[in-house]
Amino acid sequence: MTTADYSRLVPTADGGSRFDEVSIPFELKNFAPPAQPFSVSPLSEAIECGFLHLPVGWYGEMHPSPIRMWIFVLQGSMKFEASNGDTREIRPGSALLLEDTVGRGHVSRVLSDTAVILAVVRLSGT
Repeated sequence: MTTADYSRLVPTADGGSRFDEVSIPFELKNFAPPAQPFSVSPLSEAIECGFLHLPVGWYGEMHPSPIRMWIFVLQGSMKFEASNGDTREIRPGSALLLEDTVGRGHVSRVLSDTAVILAVVRLSGT
């Protein structure tokens, strides 16, 4: 079975955050007939979507995610640091699921010498 693997930030019992991995399975479906079948993941309910623009040098000190959301990098690169010190860099074509809506949260910063543009999809659950 084909899967897509991504990181997510989740809250911990001590009020901090950590990275976890999420594996999204795909199943061959006749999704858009008469086009040929292709692999599709389960669809999740989305509440809102939009875009974020973070300027060069932007730094977000320790903070929880304001909403439960997927972020998809369209331009630039960022680093996210969980409260336990683990880090992930995200670049164009990558995604991160932010679920650390309670507790201390995470640190995030723009790494690139260009602004970061993110597509954001708000999920139910907070």
